[in-house]
Amino acid sequence: MLKLNIRKYFIFIVVIGLLIFLHFTGILFPLESLVSRWLNPLFKNFYSLGSSLRTNYGAKSSQEELLNKIGQLERQNTQLTLANAKLKIAEEENQVLRQSLKFLAKSQFHYTLANIISRGESVNLFAGSQTAVIDKGSADGLFPGLPVVSPAIYDPANQGLIIGKVVAVKNNISEICFITNQDCKLAVSLFNQTNTSGIAHGELGLTVRMEFIPQTEIINIGDLVITSGLEQNIPRGLV
Repeated sequence: MLKLNIRKYFIFIVVIGLLIFLHFTGILFPLESLVSRWLNPLFKNFYSLGSSLRTNYGAKSSQEELLNKIGQLERQNTQLTLANAKLKIAEEENQVLRQSLKFLAKSQFHYTLANIISRGESVNLFAGSQTAVIDKGSADGLFPGLPVVSPAIYDPANQGLIIGKVVAVKNNISEICFITNQDCKLAVSLFNQTNTSGIAHGELGLTVRMEFIPQTEIINIGDLVITSGLEQNIPRGLV
């Protein structure tokens, strides 16, 4: 058995050696050319198939990488947008606080800053809500009858204008009515030579009407209307 295997290997080596000799001597050239012409199309097809597989795999990999990159950039853009929005909100709040502190510092009255947290039911379908709820109450020293003025953060020329009154108070919230509300009444006077007095209240939720003016009084268009100071807790001179 061992001798048979050795003989097979010997024959194999002799055949390989003979083929190499015949190749270098050129004797096998016609046969090699014939075999090459027959195998070349087959090798060409195998090469094209391999190239196509490599191209498709590379394109798929590139597409997946591109989609992952786009998704990452979109997430980064969303995060930057949210951060920018937070910065803008913080900047606006900071501006509001600065303007409010500036207004309070130069005022002779004691003010409590409050935020509107909800609107009341509309009195007039066309005029909108004429009441609101603020986030301050009796715990902050508020009580019914106090005037409500506007800080007018974005319009400093209108700072301190009276816009309504406190009508109901709870521990941490209060209800206010606006001066355009027909139930919101203020004792007012004209800033003229005779200090004409009267009562102002809302009309149709759009304007303010002044009544109970003596018939002998002379009123001119453009006369400034201010609080008269006749109401308790509402000082004179609020516009």
